[in-house]
Amino acid sequence: MMADQEDEPAATDLELPTDSSSEAESDSSSEAAPPSQARCTESSDSDDNDEMPSLEDDRGTIAPAARADMAPEEPETVLEDNETARAPAPVNDEDANPTKEAKCVEAISAAAANLVCPIAQALPTDPVTAEDGHIYERGAIESWFRAKDGDPTSPITGARMGTRLLEAHQVRNTIEALVKSGAVDSELATAWRQKLKDETWVKETRAKAEVGDGGAMCLLGAWYGSGMKGLAKDLVQSRAWYERSAATRTPQGMAMFGFYLLCGIGGPEDIAFGLVNLTEAAGLGSDFAAYTLGEAFFNGDCGLPKDPARARFWLKKIVDGECKHKHLNEAGRADAAAWLRELDG
Repeated sequence: MMADQEDEPAATDLELPTDSSSEAESDSSSEAAPPSQARCTESSDSDDNDEMPSLEDDRGTIAPAARADMAPEEPETVLEDNETARAPAPVNDEDANPTKEAKCVEAISAAAANLVCPIAQALPTDPVTAEDGHIYERGAIESWFRAKDGDPTSPITGARMGTRLLEAHQVRNTIEALVKSGAVDSELATAWRQKLKDETWVKETRAKAEVGDGGAMCLLGAWYGSGMKGLAKDLVQSRAWYERSAATRTPQGMAMFGFYLLCGIGGPEDIAFGLVNLTEAAGLGSDFAAYTLGEAFFNGDCGLPKDPARARFWLKKIVDGECKHKHLNEAGRADAAAWLRELDG
């Protein structure tokens, strides 16, 4: 029994069998990464950029790291205490009414029609109020009165009335504003549009004349002489502008100033000084000056004797077209040709 006990090894000397499978599992568990880490691959420069990591699925494809439906929503805009949400302004049905403009045009046309002169059938450029209470163009109603043999009557009612006329300043200003704005665009405003155009032309021409333009001075002399471009006929003003033009040695101005002196128009007659201006103007190429001298020598007018040779000299320049500055009308050129034929015959 003792021998058996001595032969039995001590517990401390026993070598326990090694479980190789357990060690293998232990080694593999310590060296291999968890499956979740094995599928996670980061870009080599993930520290240098902000790209999201990707997940590799079992087939080796790259799937987005975050699903689209998992993306955070944009934060809602929160109004500050002093801000209020503004709703779209309500549409005003009256402003959107397409007939509003048409109504305005109709109203303006009706107002303009009430201001039309019943004689001239146009908006008056010089409106006056007659004793019958109606608006007329001054020239039209004055002509109406002159044409009546007996007592003057109203062109509208036919009743007798006086000839007193009152300036209609407010009517004139109203018509002018309507025409300038373009609100009245019809044949009724034709005279007014021409009036405004003439006023602009006169203003621009006067400005040129005041800085020494002899041609502009001559134009003003012509307009005052015949009452054109809205200017009242004024022969004194006409002569004054022609004289200023002649002082600049403008041929047309010298010719007209010489003619006014020769005939005593707009001032005293001065034949000698008139002939001086006419002769110089004709020498500079004015056909009107040549005509006036040719006529005077042909008929023996203006204190000049009849002189066929001198008459022929000036008239031939007109007929042959030698005059550079042409301001003689067709009737004058026809007379010059007829006188020249008579002299040559």
